[in-house]
Amino acid sequence: MKKLIIILMLTSVLIGLQAHHSIADTDNFMAAIVNPAALSFGNAAGIAFINDLSTDDPFQNMSFIFNTNNFSYYLNIISGDEMIEKIHNHKLTLSRNLFRNFYHGASYNWTNKDFKDGEFQKSVLYRPFNFVSLGAVAKKIFRSERNFGLGVALRPLFFSNYLKNRVSFSTDIAYDEDWSDPVFGVQTEILDGFHIGGYTKYDTDEIGLNFSYDMGNFKVGALHFSDGDSDNDVTQSFVNISNKALRNFIIKPKKNKIYDFKLSGKIIEKKPKTKIGPITISMGKSKTIQSLIDELEELKDDDRIGGIVIKSGNFRASFANHFELKEAFLDFKSTGKKVIFYYNDIGNANYVFAASVGDAIYLNPLGGIDIKGISANFPYLRTLLDSIGVEVVNFRSHPYKTAGNMFSEKEMTDAERESYEYLLGDLYDEQVKMIEEGRGKKLKYSVETIINNGPYFISKDALSNGLVDGLIYEDQLSATIEENFGKSKKIIKKKPTKYVRYDWSDAPEDKIALIYAVGNIHMGKGKNGKTIGSVTTAKAIKSAREDKSVKGIIIRVDSGGGSALASDIIAREVALCNEGDNAKPVVISMAGMAASGGYYISAFADKIIAQPTTITGSIGVVGMIPNYEKLYDKIGVNWSNVKSAKHADIGSSSRKMTDEEKEMISSAIEDIYWTFIQVVADGRDKTKDDVHEIAKGRVWTGNQAFDRGLVDKLGGMKTAVDEIKDIAKLKHEVKLIEFDSIGGDIDVLSIINSKQAILNSMPTEIKSLMEIYNEMKMYEDDKVLLILPHKFELE
Repeated sequence: MKKLIIILMLTSVLIGLQAHHSIADTDNFMAAIVNPAALSFGNAAGIAFINDLSTDDPFQNMSFIFNTNNFSYYLNIISGDEMIEKIHNHKLTLSRNLFRNFYHGASYNWTNKDFKDGEFQKSVLYRPFNFVSLGAVAKKIFRSERNFGLGVALRPLFFSNYLKNRVSFSTDIAYDEDWSDPVFGVQTEILDGFHIGGYTKYDTDEIGLNFSYDMGNFKVGALHFSDGDSDNDVTQSFVNISNKALRNFIIKPKKNKIYDFKLSGKIIEKKPKTKIGPITISMGKSKTIQSLIDELEELKDDDRIGGIVIKSGNFRASFANHFELKEAFLDFKSTGKKVIFYYNDIGNANYVFAASVGDAIYLNPLGGIDIKGISANFPYLRTLLDSIGVEVVNFRSHPYKTAGNMFSEKEMTDAERESYEYLLGDLYDEQVKMIEEGRGKKLKYSVETIINNGPYFISKDALSNGLVDGLIYEDQLSATIEENFGKSKKIIKKKPTKYVRYDWSDAPEDKIALIYAVGNIHMGKGKNGKTIGSVTTAKAIKSAREDKSVKGIIIRVDSGGGSALASDIIAREVALCNEGDNAKPVVISMAGMAASGGYYISAFADKIIAQPTTITGSIGVVGMIPNYEKLYDKIGVNWSNVKSAKHADIGSSSRKMTDEEKEMISSAIEDIYWTFIQVVADGRDKTKDDVHEIAKGRVWTGNQAFDRGLVDKLGGMKTAVDEIKDIAKLKHEVKLIEFDSIGGDIDVLSIINSKQAILNSMPTEIKSLMEIYNEMKMYEDDKVLLILPHKFELE
């Protein structure tokens, strides 16, 4: 009976464990018990087992803990020979980081099957500085017998860098009908992974001691409690498996590992999102350019990683994203880490990329390199349309505005050829430069000669000309890397576990809104990550503009344009960002394309940033009206018309347009063109004549646009962040917050996947026609477009 009384008397201690850990200091797996708000601090995730060594049977009192960063389940089981039934104490917790350095937790406790009779608990943790932590816990908050606990923990400022996050002092106090005596504690980690701590309760004999030892993701330890009466002493042991790596002074982490970096498929700007009820989900398996850059940054800062290897990493992306990714890889290499490529076959642009950043490139003995320069093939449908009786009247502001040429011409016009030769010439020069800077010294001939002699269908030719460093099979890759880069360079497929966080406080950050404008521009609601709707994009910009906590806005534009009206609506919202009491700067970060309507929505920004290989410009207007009169005659369809006014049926597809109607449309095209010119002139602080000289529908690379004053600086998203920090005079690091309005219809996933699979299986030429058709469908009644003639993507 005495044993049963002792067990029941100490139940609260065994459940709470506050006697051993401070409310303000505890953020490991014990957070689920001591201060659940600390779960979202990020160190508590994992599983743990605690058992009581104070009784004859160490399993009479035991606890299980399952933690994530935002959720926890805690189970305490008490049993004994003299107990009628076991006691099961349950605790569920949700935790969230509400704002910088402030964490909140809400818990529900119940015993056995008495779920409805359970108790609510609230907890908070606030860490304003790296040397101060404040915690509070309120229990039984809806009952008259509710009680509270408060805690403060300090890390002495005068300690050396080595000790600054290894010693903390705490004071806790509780209220339960009356304030208790304070509890003073200390926790130390003098050696990596070796923890010793303890506490004493003021003016009492009560003391507690704790010890633990960390090994990788594994923690073992013991807790001891005494109030001066040996009969009441409690000793517990625990085992914890953390999802983060812990410091250890004996077992040091293995370094110089080569991580198997996944780089394949299509690299996109933004993953499409859709809403199903209250749930927002990301769609598709493609990686975003920013996720790859963030992953490289993480690997760069991990001292256990000595390099990365990319196996058969043929990926598709825009010219500009190749360039942005190149900069991220070179930044990764700046720490002395290696980048190694292995291919079965290497695509054209992928070889350019690998050559620009790779320390070594290995090729399958039967593989080849498809390096051959750049070409662009465009279809022209005039002959086909003539044969079936379809006429497309192509209204264009200038001969260089060629978006409608595929429907109205039989072949490429002189102006079109001139424009593309100039454009592709600069893109080719950038490719040559990339290869020269990365691999020029290894090549047998000049880069231009190497490209002109391609493709290299025979791997031995690629090796003899210096394009690759060896011909091996994939199973020989590990040994080859160890031979050439050191025996410690082992390939790993899984990234090392992230380290536990040892600092307490996040540095102050300035909030910058990030808005993605991806896809063709049209009226109405856009499809997230796919198209730019006037309603959704304008709404996102307005929300960021009116948010007083936002210091500036970055708009990431990847668009060849679209509806003139939709472009103007969005541009108006950008212009408004510079007006009123809450004015704030806007920086445009141009991705693969920001042309025609894509440039229109960018013009009013404070700064425009583009990659050297971004496709931009195309400042011009085009309109297309089809005439199916002859087709209807051929298939025996007759039309009759009744109208109330002279031009009531203007644009009808059943008859040929009159000269007067053509003049009306042409006048509208010209008027919109000069409106476009005025927008650019106002936004770029130029005269209309100056803008007109570099407009006329001409398409430019980022380099060429920079030379003509259409772009302020060359670079990627990192450059855009640096620019907005400078313009807004920000003192802290930038935190990018995505402002996103999800709109558009929801497609069933299976339909999307099946349609995409069919499209991907088509020949490139047929696929391009299908894509053009799908794009034209979205404009519906928009007859006047600001649109880039063709999209450019590298494989």
